[in-house]
Amino acid sequence: MSLEKFNLLTSSMFNHLMERDPVAATFMGLHQFDGEMPDGSRKRYLDEIESTRRYLSEFEGFDSSGLPPDKVIDRDLAVHGLELRLFEDETLRTWEAMPDAVNTVGDALFPLFTKDFAPFERRLLSIAERLEASPKFLEDSKSRITRPVNIWVKIAEETSHQLPLFLDTIASAARSRDAEVRRIEAAVEKLRSSLAEYEEWLSRELKPKAVDNFAIGPEKFEKLLQLRGFDFNRKQMLEFGESALREEKLRLEEIGRSIDPAAPIERIKEKIRADHPATFEEALSLVQRTVTEAREYVSQHSFATLPNGESLIVMETPGYMRHIIPFAAYFSPAKFDSRKVGIYITTRPEGGEKALEELNYASVSNTAVHEGYPGHHLQLTYTALSPSLIRNLFQGTEFVEGWAHYCEEAMKNIGWHDTPEARFMQTIDLIWRAARIVIDVKLSSGEMSFDEAVDFLVKETGMNKASATGEINRYTYTPGYQLSYYLGKYLIKKFRQEAMERWDDQYSDKKFHDLILRSGGLPSRFLHRLIENQ
Repeated sequence: MSLEKFNLLTSSMFNHLMERDPVAATFMGLHQFDGEMPDGSRKRYLDEIESTRRYLSEFEGFDSSGLPPDKVIDRDLAVHGLELRLFEDETLRTWEAMPDAVNTVGDALFPLFTKDFAPFERRLLSIAERLEASPKFLEDSKSRITRPVNIWVKIAEETSHQLPLFLDTIASAARSRDAEVRRIEAAVEKLRSSLAEYEEWLSRELKPKAVDNFAIGPEKFEKLLQLRGFDFNRKQMLEFGESALREEKLRLEEIGRSIDPAAPIERIKEKIRADHPATFEEALSLVQRTVTEAREYVSQHSFATLPNGESLIVMETPGYMRHIIPFAAYFSPAKFDSRKVGIYITTRPEGGEKALEELNYASVSNTAVHEGYPGHHLQLTYTALSPSLIRNLFQGTEFVEGWAHYCEEAMKNIGWHDTPEARFMQTIDLIWRAARIVIDVKLSSGEMSFDEAVDFLVKETGMNKASATGEINRYTYTPGYQLSYYLGKYLIKKFRQEAMERWDDQYSDKKFHDLILRSGGLPSRFLHRLIENQ
C-alpha cells in the first residue's frame, strides 16, 4: 500500500508538471501536448511556487519505511529537487527578471523540427499550432517581468533578432514537402510581427528600467551550495577552484615541454589550434565521424554498456542559440520516445577561417567524448531509460557535467586519441573548467563584474573575447552551474576510489561506470548509497 501511494504521488507531480509545461513534455516524448505553448503569465509562476510547496510537503511527510531501497532514494531525491526548485523560483526569482520567452518559443519548435519521432507532415501540424500559439505566449510573458536586468534584456534582444532565421528554415522545409505550406507561412509571418513588437517592447519599456546587477549575492550563493548537498562552503569552493587552476597550469607547462621544450606555451597552443579543417562543413563532418569512432571505442574497450535503440544526431547550432552557445551543446533523448535520439549541436564560429581554430583536430576528439560517447549522450540516454519518473525530473548537474568531464580523461587513460597534443588541449579545457569555478563563485556573489569575468576567462584560457562573452552571458543566469564540471569530475573520481576499496576484487571500471550511469543522473550526495549497496 505504501508503494502504491508513493507511485500515485509521484505520477500526480509528474503529470502536473507536464501539463503545465508542454515544452518540457515534448522533450520527455509526451506528444499529446506538442501543439501547445505554456502559460507565459506571472500568475502561472506564482501558482507553480505554491504547487512546488505543496508537493514538497507531501514528499517530506511521506513515510518511506515501507518502500524498497530504490524508492527510498526517489523519495529523498524528490525532497532534494523540490527544495532546490522552490529556492530558485521563490527566492532567486530569475523568472521575473529575465525576459526569455523567445528562447522558450525556439525550444518549443526545435525538437518537433529535428527529432523524427513521427512523420514530418504530422510534426508540421504541431509546429503550425505552436507557431500560432506563440504570439499570445509572448504577450502574456510580459506580465512576469517586474525587475529586468540589462544583460538579460540584451540577450533577449539578440534572440528575438535571430529566431526568424529558424522560422525561415521551418517554412522552407514545409515548402519542400508541400505540407501545411499556407498555414505555416501565415503563422510564421504573424510570429515575425510579434517578435518585432516584442523586440520593440524590450527596447522601449524594459531597457529604461533595467538594472545592471544580476548577482544573487554571497548569502544566497552559500544557500545554493547547501541545497545542492556539497561539503564546500563558498570560501572553500573558491579556494578549490583557485587551487585547481594553479595545478592545471603547471600540468599544461609539463605537457608543453614534452611537445617542444624550447617553445613557449602560447606558440604550442597556436600550432595545435592551427591544425583544423578548412571549412565549417568539413569540421562538422569531422565531428560526426569522431562521434561514431568514440562509440565504437567505448564498446571495444568495455568502458561501459551501450544500451539498445540509441542514436545521436550531429548538427549545426540553430541561429537563435549561437550567442549563448559559442561552442557545442547537447539535447537529451526523450523518455517516452521509443527510439532514444540525442542531438549534439556544434556552433559555426564567426570570423572566417581563423575562427575554426576552436574546431581543431585535438579538441574535436575531446568534445566528441564530452557531448557524445561516453559523455552526455550515453549518460542521459540511461536517464531516459530509467523507470523512475523522479530521476527524470531531478538530476544532479554536478553528475551530468561532471560525468562528461570525467570521461574526457578516462577515455584518454585507455588510449583514445592519446597524443601529447590532445592531452595539451584537454588540459586547456581543464584550465577553462577550473576558471569557471572561480568565475561562478565571484560573479554569482557580486564580487566580479561581467567585463571582469570576460577578461578573466580570456586571460586564463586564451579564449577569444567573442566566445568568452557568449560564455559569461550564460553564467549570469545559471549560478552554481559552472562549478559543476570540475567539481563533478573530482567527486566521481572520489566515488571511483571508494568503489575500488569497497568492492575489492569485484571491482572493474565497467561495473563502476554502468552503476552510476544506471543511477539516472543522481546528485552526488546520493551516489555513495549505490556504492555501499553493491
